[in-house]
Amino acid sequence: MKPALRTAVILVVLALTVAASCVSPWPSNPKGRVAAAYEILGSRGCDHPRADAEPAAGTTKNNTLAEQSGSYSLTVPHSYRSGHPMPLILLFYGFASDPSQFSALTGLPARASRHGYVVAVPHAQGDEWQFSGDGTDAAFVSAMVAHLESTYCINTKRVFATGFSAGAAFTIFYACGHQGSIAAIATVAVEFQLGCTRPLSIMAFHGTKDPLVPYQNGAVGLSLPGVKVRGTQRNMSDWARLDHCRSHPRMKRIGSQVDRKWWTGCTGGNSVVLYSVLGGGHSWPGADPKKSIGLTTQQINATNQILGFFDRSPS
Repeated sequence: MKPALRTAVILVVLALTVAASCVSPWPSNPKGRVAAAYEILGSRGCDHPRADAEPAAGTTKNNTLAEQSGSYSLTVPHSYRSGHPMPLILLFYGFASDPSQFSALTGLPARASRHGYVVAVPHAQGDEWQFSGDGTDAAFVSAMVAHLESTYCINTKRVFATGFSAGAAFTIFYACGHQGSIAAIATVAVEFQLGCTRPLSIMAFHGTKDPLVPYQNGAVGLSLPGVKVRGTQRNMSDWARLDHCRSHPRMKRIGSQVDRKWWTGCTGGNSVVLYSVLGGGHSWPGADPKKSIGLTTQQINATNQILGFFDRSPS
């Protein structure tokens, strides 16, 4: 792609449609399609072929940066082609996990690549994520994104971030610290509004019986001893205010274990969505229950919902 073509243009592209489903309003493999408009701005990597040393299309490999210490797992979709900007997802694991374990638990890199996403799963610089948008973890992530955008053809208007537990908190810190560079976020088990000042789409999941990060307002969890948390419902109201949504959400029961709430009328086509897992623990919905704390619902799949959410998010 020539540099002159790397200008912001509004294009009509094919996005996944909503198919009828009792457990998922945005299924991962819909049969129909609808047109959705979003912005495309190709990165510097669109101007040249991928370097042979970088992971090829259809592969997942661990990678490092020459200019900064640290590593990450990178999945490049089979559909990747030079000169065709593709969206990027940043995936952040929870405490005591790593890119390989978390990728297997969620299945997100593999499924996202089938949706045409490049997926990067970085290692934290230390034992756990820094709760900061400008610390060494954030600096590494920014350097990684810059490297990917110079190496691959990335749509810089469609860079998304998602994470679980401590990785969800870092997702929010990073997005709030780099406003304008992240198109939308999705979080599981943590959804505090941690300093964002610009509207930002968010999809959140939280179990009502989470023992580590409580759902209820004023409760104390194992991950924050002695700290009374701001409850999930209040957190989501904070995001709705940030996005200038209507104050009262709509709600739908999904199966017997999940309530879905969504706020309407948000500015700029943004979305605020909450999945409350009734009796749910500290877990990724749809993942292996044996590898989670407390109830892990199988009535929704967080990975599928997140991908559908990102598919539809405006730039």
